[in-house]
Amino acid sequence: MNRLLLHITLLALIATSTACNPTRRIQEGQLFYLGASVEFTGAPPARQKQLETELLEMARPAPNEKFLGLYPQLGIYNLFANKKKGIGKWLREKLGKPPVVYQPGPVESSHLRMEKYLKDNGYLQAAIRYDTTAKNKKVKVNYSVNAGARYTIGMVDWPQDSALTPIQGLLEREKLKSLLKVGEPYQLSQLETERNRLAQAGVERGFFQLSNENFYYYLDSTLARNQVGLYLRVAPPQGETRFRRHYIGETTVHPTYLLEEERSDIETDTFNLEEFRFIQSQEFIRFPVLRRMILQREGDLYIHSLQQKSINRLLSLGPFKFVNLKYDLREEQDSLFLDRRFFLTPALTQDFSAELEASSLESNSLGSALNINYTHRNFLGGAERLSVNLSTGILTQLGSDVRFINSVDLSLEGSLSFPSLLVPFGLIPAERSWQARSTASLGGEFERRTAQYTLQSFRGQFAYQWQPGRLHQHSLSPLQLTWVNTRNTSAAFEERLAANPRLRSSFGNYFIASIAYQYEYTEQKPQQREDYFFMQGRAEAAGNLSYALSSALDPAQEGPYKFFGTPFAQFFRLEADVRYHDYLSHGSWIARANIGAALPYGNSGAIPYIRQFFVGGANSIRAFRLRELGPGGITDGFTAEQGISDQTGDIKLEFNAEYRFPLFSYLKGAVFVDAGNIWLVKSQSDNGANNRGIFEWDNFYNQLAVGAGAGIRLDITYFVLRLDLAFPLRRPFPGEGFRWVLDEIDLGARQWRQDNLVLNLALGYPF
Repeated sequence: MNRLLLHITLLALIATSTACNPTRRIQEGQLFYLGASVEFTGAPPARQKQLETELLEMARPAPNEKFLGLYPQLGIYNLFANKKKGIGKWLREKLGKPPVVYQPGPVESSHLRMEKYLKDNGYLQAAIRYDTTAKNKKVKVNYSVNAGARYTIGMVDWPQDSALTPIQGLLEREKLKSLLKVGEPYQLSQLETERNRLAQAGVERGFFQLSNENFYYYLDSTLARNQVGLYLRVAPPQGETRFRRHYIGETTVHPTYLLEEERSDIETDTFNLEEFRFIQSQEFIRFPVLRRMILQREGDLYIHSLQQKSINRLLSLGPFKFVNLKYDLREEQDSLFLDRRFFLTPALTQDFSAELEASSLESNSLGSALNINYTHRNFLGGAERLSVNLSTGILTQLGSDVRFINSVDLSLEGSLSFPSLLVPFGLIPAERSWQARSTASLGGEFERRTAQYTLQSFRGQFAYQWQPGRLHQHSLSPLQLTWVNTRNTSAAFEERLAANPRLRSSFGNYFIASIAYQYEYTEQKPQQREDYFFMQGRAEAAGNLSYALSSALDPAQEGPYKFFGTPFAQFFRLEADVRYHDYLSHGSWIARANIGAALPYGNSGAIPYIRQFFVGGANSIRAFRLRELGPGGITDGFTAEQGISDQTGDIKLEFNAEYRFPLFSYLKGAVFVDAGNIWLVKSQSDNGANNRGIFEWDNFYNQLAVGAGAGIRLDITYFVLRLDLAFPLRRPFPGEGFRWVLDEIDLGARQWRQDNLVLNLALGYPF
């Protein structure tokens, strides 16, 4: 191990030394390109700093990336430049980057691109020149920019031509929503956005042939000083004198279409269902399911978004890899019809996956898990999705005075999902524009905490999920059943239960019958760097129906009511997760708030353990171990005798802020701050003597723990390996409460590092 560390250290030192000499591999007559700078001459523009950043992003070529004044990727390339095979060649190609050499062509193209960008953004008189500064085989390019005044929109003229009828009515309506405002800066991109907006509005009203190419502008820069006049004009479709609306015609579906098939006579089985025709080579998915996914019927006015939604609904079924839609234009009795043909390419219906992961490495504890999943996407021939998941995990506490394995978890869950809302008696009509599913699931979990207890739980659930649009998603579980059994409790754990009535109540044998609703809103667009807001809220009410039935059937029974001989839990639980992701030019900020509250009442004296809140760990407050904090001002935390922290509460407040930035290649960095805690809604003891864990509005902020740290992430598209190192800034002390420890930070002291640093190793981002 020591020899391996020595080799890695030597390799890092050699790579660093080569990174200090970037011209090492530069040939005679070549110059190492250092990058570009931008200097404004004349009157400075209003947003000079932002404009400078935008122009520098256009400068080509892009220089070698620097980190702390060095070129690490270039250093790796120089170190292994002559390696033709082996690990050296792999390191050079995967982690290294060759030196960027100055070339006049890309610089001249950058100069022209910058000028065009300025003129497209209203600086119509902009002029740019550039020169180079060379020294010691290195060169830097300087762009001198004279932006001039920025032009604004002086007027917008819309067409008034009855020959455009019926599209003239569309233009009159959209004029009121125009993005082009008099007095705003002229921007070519805004003109393009307006053209796209008008075309989109048209295809949503039946104008199938309409596109942004049909809209164009005349510009008049002589309207007034530093103003332009915009004249919108519309070109009729090719071969036509005016625009006409289109209607849906016949619909043909090919459920077993293969891309490599060129002959149409391979599909020989034809079946008609109402106005739909299905042509296939073999039975695959029942036709009524496909028909329900396709929106609009023959004779309906063509609406582009509903056609795209039909494609998305067919893809969301699961059994299809590709969905293509083609149109055949047909004129009948002076009306234009679009005959639709859906080509559905089947995918593999069954999938098996296994994943082994190290879930966290916190202080002196190590967790690992094995997840095995089987999925069948067309289980009963109607796009039903069968999923079976097996998960196993252990948590190991390293130390001389604790058990080696502290926790063992095993869970098995199976679910069957149907591509529609299964509602009895037709209470809800068949959805027309929703993406909806109904899911029934059964599962069980076994958890063994060494020297403490064994927890068994079995659960069943029926849920509806529907997505009315891209931004919103709903889930309703009208029936959730959970049975929990605690056994094999140790004498030490029984003593804890005897001293804590709330803990005893939460760990007993009980039954949960609940209804839950979850709402999710997200503006995130996959693979796009756009700021977005995310919100998820969940509400659960348990035990109300059980309480009503039990009290009605046997009102005379004493103590907690029972359901089939087992006490049932009664509570109300709310949880919300809110995030905002702000993308910057070379990184991003993420802010998150996670808030939850649960109230036991009626038949329960405490929230069941599996529904309680906790903080700490790799995805929470990373400066503290899992379940180490709280509740409130109670500072028991982890002890060697317990072997594992197990602090839970009824109320949770957690806040996180993280700045993520690229280092080089697939390696990303992050710095973060986390804060929060958990609390109780009432005292742990019967006499109310211990109130330090209760949430109080005038005191809760004094019981917030705060931690900070930094991390690195290996981000390879769909796989993220994360390593975070954190330490407390504000922490609890037995008998003292919470206090700041900023003045105690001493990274150079071994004892401080051992007592405070928490290392988290996990897969994926924390939020």
